Amino acid sequence: MLQKVKLLYPIIALFIFVNAAILLGEQELIKYKFVPTVINAANLLLFALTLLGLLSLISAAKDPNPNFLVRTVMAFMGFRLIGLAVILVSYIKMSGAAISPRSVYAGLALYPLYTWLEIKLFLKLNVKQ
Repeated sequence: MLQKVKLLYPIIALFIFVNAAILLGEQELIKYKFVPTVINAANLLLFALTLLGLLSLISAAKDPNPNFLVRTVMAFMGFRLIGLAVILVSYIKMSGAAISPRSVYAGLALYPLYTWLEIKLFLKLNVKQ
């Protein structure tokens, strides 16, 4: 159990790092026409889905059917993309014409970071078992 909790530390650290960077550089982000709340929303969504995805991968790895593991990986990658799309559409509807494409791209740039970290941590755990 303690090993699973320690496995979550890098994901939590990435979440805290991105939030701290946004908080500390908020004025600079605004100066360069970013919307910090959009990036924070994407970060929070990706953090939550990565935690759920990693825990699902750990439980799927115990199943003797390897197809179940592959389906779980694909499902959570899709959930993350759909979640980002929902946030993007709601942001566009709420902000109207005042959309910040830079903020959208910054939020989307977090997707590969969280995906890479999730897969790296899962493979690290799987090698130990």
